[in-house]
Amino acid sequence: MTVNAALAPPAAPMPSKQRVALALGLTGPLGEELLAALVGSEAYRMVQVAVRQPIASATIRFRPWVPGTSHIAADDAFVCVTDVASPARPSPIPAYDSEQLLEAARLAQAAGVRRLVVVSPLSALLQMNAASHSVSNEQELALVEMKFETLLIVRPTRDADAPLGSWLQRTVGALGHAVLDIMLPAQVQALRPRTAALAILTAFARAPSGVQVIGARELADIVAETMPALLPKRARLR
Repeated sequence: MTVNAALAPPAAPMPSKQRVALALGLTGPLGEELLAALVGSEAYRMVQVAVRQPIASATIRFRPWVPGTSHIAADDAFVCVTDVASPARPSPIPAYDSEQLLEAARLAQAAGVRRLVVVSPLSALLQMNAASHSVSNEQELALVEMKFETLLIVRPTRDADAPLGSWLQRTVGALGHAVLDIMLPAQVQALRPRTAALAILTAFARAPSGVQVIGARELADIVAETMPALLPKRARLR
């Protein structure tokens, strides 16, 4: 997908307050911010959220749903792919890794979803690879075959995990991340989770029918257009 296509206005606005979103695997910092953005969006009157077990909801827009217990209907689905093991706090929302992506897509399809967003973060280095802008694995190829009206695969830059290990290992890891921040273009550096979530929703609102893959550069262009103050600052040697 070209930058111009990512920044182009939508062909037709989505009906407001009539759509229902399905949230699958929205865990971790980015997933939680994306879920919050969905619940707060005027584009959706309800967000069905897949959970491990029944939980209470503090807002009418947030509707917990245990897959397999009842049938639901939704227009759009958002799936976050989580492949990096991290010591995250326990969450009532189940995570989906790349091997479970099709399982999530089938849940969406069974709910009548026609527009699917897959958020699959990449490291900053892999953002430099041309393959980051293509359907690149067996699971994603199978998604294409499922014939969603719109399939948007978003590859934001994965925020570097906090260095673990001894003091020396943590120091070396921090120095390595600092060097990468200096060497890599600002457009492929990780956005703050809230900023990335808002940029993903904007990209989806502008996405026409068909299959598109966008990466960190396209998200950065959206941020530069709509919220420039939130762009990452370029690191400098002191």
